Amino acid sequence: MAEYIVTVNKGVDWQQLHTELTTDTSGSPIANIPDRAVTVIKLRSTNNRITHYDLTDPEADSLKNDSRVMSVEKAGLGFITSDKIQDGNFSKTSNAAGEQQNWGLLRHTSATNIYSTSLNDPGGTYNYVLDGTGVDVVIMDSGIQADHPEFQDANGVSRVKQIDWFAESGVSGTMPANHYTDINGHGTHVASIMAGKTFGWAKNADIYVQTILDNDTNELSIADAFDTLLGWHNAKTNGRPTVVNMSWGYALYLNTNVSPNTIVDNNLQVYATLTGGSYRGDSPYNNAPHTLTERADLVSKGVTGRNAGSGYYQIPIVMNSVDTSVEQLTDAGIIVCIAAGNNSMKQDVENGDDYNNYVSYSGLYTGNGYYHRGSSPRLGSNPGFNVGAIGNQSPSTTQDEKAGYSDGGAAVNIYAAGTNIIGACSNTAPNFTGSRRVYYLNNSFWQMNIDGTSMASPQIAGMVALLMQIHPDWTPTQVVNWFQNNATNKIYTTGNSDDYTVTNSLWGSEQRLAYFKLSGSKPFQYIAS
Repeated sequence: MAEYIVTVNKGVDWQQLHTELTTDTSGSPIANIPDRAVTVIKLRSTNNRITHYDLTDPEADSLKNDSRVMSVEKAGLGFITSDKIQDGNFSKTSNAAGEQQNWGLLRHTSATNIYSTSLNDPGGTYNYVLDGTGVDVVIMDSGIQADHPEFQDANGVSRVKQIDWFAESGVSGTMPANHYTDINGHGTHVASIMAGKTFGWAKNADIYVQTILDNDTNELSIADAFDTLLGWHNAKTNGRPTVVNMSWGYALYLNTNVSPNTIVDNNLQVYATLTGGSYRGDSPYNNAPHTLTERADLVSKGVTGRNAGSGYYQIPIVMNSVDTSVEQLTDAGIIVCIAAGNNSMKQDVENGDDYNNYVSYSGLYTGNGYYHRGSSPRLGSNPGFNVGAIGNQSPSTTQDEKAGYSDGGAAVNIYAAGTNIIGACSNTAPNFTGSRRVYYLNNSFWQMNIDGTSMASPQIAGMVALLMQIHPDWTPTQVVNWFQNNATNKIYTTGNSDDYTVTNSLWGSEQRLAYFKLSGSKPFQYIAS
């Protein structure tokens, strides 16, 4: 017996299926349903499409055949990684020490590449009227150092709202004792890009934090984080919009030190061994089978992944229960911004040429891994932002280019500055490769310069918060359309969708570089009533 997460299709009568599963049907068997009363491990009070049950492996396999069921996933599969790359002493302007600013503030309020091919400050200032007032921003990450001065308002009061997520949402549970801490530093950095008073965009938004990774016993489970976020948002009566940033994703490792290659977790536990796969046929749904089992041969078919050293490559995995939770957030009107990932891999859309490419495997887990669908959390066809990163180097005086580490492809629907981004760092975070420096406004705190789509996503989330300040009633679809309609096409493209080893290729994604339009020298000049 093991814990399985059962996700039903949208529109399904969940209660009927739940009743069947929790009732002893041995006297009147139902196809694909265990003939016993199944134990419920977790009933998610705000999310009636996802329930955790205690099932045997054969029962789980049989339940997958029920037409009402989207997926049956064993809990604990895969691990969550933050989309970060540490980088010391090197920024678009100079380095991480002293008075440095987030260069995305200038780049994304300019319609042209004002940096040309230089790394130096092009001059000019970021003048603003909008500061996220009236908007709630949520950082789902490694936590936050709540007392960092970056998160103060004009009166020196912290904007971090240290709420009890369970009490505020109506979901049953107990908050971890030290939830509002950050021993990693990633969450504090992300929050400062999104809503820091100097490094960030939404300088006066209220900040909410869900600690879900890299913080020992201080984390919420993924299930509790999604459920409490949805319940909290739905319970709000003040009309404040919600913008959430997710700079993390699920992954496993491909071990190329053995033949055939194996799939392992972060503890090097072997999950499965490659047995072959399928790659582009004459249509997206008629792929051509193959028997390749080693990355060296599979690279030409798009199995690249992030080099994790010692022959291991990080590859994305999909968790349908997580993606369904994202869908429910967007259905509720929450604007979701997701870091596309740092695997340097293509993410295709459904019906795309590469969407159904897979490697097959057998072992502890047996099945197909669709490696061009990205990693969860994913948006799918739901309105939101899957954010790729541009680097600090420019291939010409007019263009920027995708950062080599960033995922690309048609599923990546916008790009933002992600390389050498300055931001706040927690006091308890390790000094990654010497990148941490004294916070220039208060030497009792720290700042840090790091890379990743983790840094690009909160750029978009911060800009979204500014837009929502004057359009608090806009739906996720309206917000996405605005950003896509105003994006510039100043990103280099090879024009190819299958040059998988060309790391600055867009692999078929649109040339959408975020542009937050200015009116004169101030965004959206308006007269407050």
